Amino acid sequence: SIAAPDSSIGAVPVVVTNSGGSSAPEIAGVTSTAPGFFSSDGSGCGSAAALNIRPDGTISVNSPSNSAAPGDYIALFGTGFGLAAQQPQDGAAAVGTPPLQSVPRLFLDNNPVSSLAWAGLAPTLVGVDQINFQIPPATRNGCSVPVSAAGLPGSPSVTLSIQAGRGQCTDPPTQSWGQLLLSKSVFSGPGTPIPAGETFSASFPSGPTSAPPAAEIPVFAPAWVGNVFPSVGVIFSAALITPRACSVPGDSNLSAGAIHVQPPAGASIAVQPQPLQTGGVTYVQPLPAGFVGPGTYAVSGTPGNDVGLSANLAVGSPIQLQTSFPLGTAISSSHPLTIEWTGGDPGSLVKLTLTSGQGMAARSSYSWAHVESGSLTISPVCSGPPAVLPACNFGLPPHTAAQITVQVLPAPDRVATVHFPGITGPVQLKWLYSYTFSGLTLGE
Repeated sequence: SIAAPDSSIGAVPVVVTNSGGSSAPEIAGVTSTAPGFFSSDGSGCGSAAALNIRPDGTISVNSPSNSAAPGDYIALFGTGFGLAAQQPQDGAAAVGTPPLQSVPRLFLDNNPVSSLAWAGLAPTLVGVDQINFQIPPATRNGCSVPVSAAGLPGSPSVTLSIQAGRGQCTDPPTQSWGQLLLSKSVFSGPGTPIPAGETFSASFPSGPTSAPPAAEIPVFAPAWVGNVFPSVGVIFSAALITPRACSVPGDSNLSAGAIHVQPPAGASIAVQPQPLQTGGVTYVQPLPAGFVGPGTYAVSGTPGNDVGLSANLAVGSPIQLQTSFPLGTAISSSHPLTIEWTGGDPGSLVKLTLTSGQGMAARSSYSWAHVESGSLTISPVCSGPPAVLPACNFGLPPHTAAQITVQVLPAPDRVATVHFPGITGPVQLKWLYSYTFSGLTLGE
């Protein structure tokens, strides 16, 4: 099979043949787009091979000593952005300036660029895509402002030099923050039963624009938010697509050395830092069964590292679901969906998420409730002429692959924060219980 036009991942057998014979077939991943920008040193990382285009039409190479200013245009060059409207023959340069069939999504300093001035094949070059865009007025100064393109997978970040007034670039001060999380996930669905997963994770992002994300604003039942992308990452098979990442100078994830997590009772767990392609380290450690539960956990780092970590993380109580969804349960889009529970701590919230579909095509609707209420109900929205049976839905299409996830977590204003040496901003102390029921059907 090959990749579909919607950028899904496909697989093809590849055989290499030369004078010595043919190799055994190896499976390789293919997608309709796999964007990447060229860099000035040819590595695909670091400073972009980019041109500054001033409003008066002056063109020059972007570099730390020759920065572009907000309001100037930038020309980026790369490959893998998909087919053009008029595709030249293999090995031939573009005739004219044919645009790309699909306009890529561009991100500058992790913010989407609202519109592109041009996206097409680079004139006179073979197999080279060109993207021109105007630098937004509010873009910050910096010698390594990252730029990337969305795709499946997305492009690695390369960097631009941007400075109000042009000339030599200057970097803003570095900021940092952090998050510690203890979580427990319970799964129910088709196949071999999956044991509950318990995990400790931590990260300490640092960079010129590093700051905690805005807290999600809960939408409480009976209101709900419909037809959104589920908040899950795309998993790439190592045998098919191995996404590449580039480090951005000035951006990193700081280290606290080995982190020790001491539960309210029992032996502590040592969590080792794991290096990241994008620079610095992160922490993710599976925990023994029964490790995560109500109580206070002492979390400490190793002295002499970037972060002087020492905190007490108080984990709240789980709930006991009184509603279950066995494998094959049919959920009707024409009837209210209700869950009930007991337990939990005052001040905690319950989030119900209904997901329809799989992979990149999956969509979700969700709603929240205070744990004290003991139940959460969302009702479908129905529309249509009164004389006929109205059409009802939860903002999602019917699908034979559906799942329900129930999460218990502290309300945003109840998330504890602390400050440590080596971190300029707050470190959030979080906990989460999650219950997922898959193998369900969402019908009309």
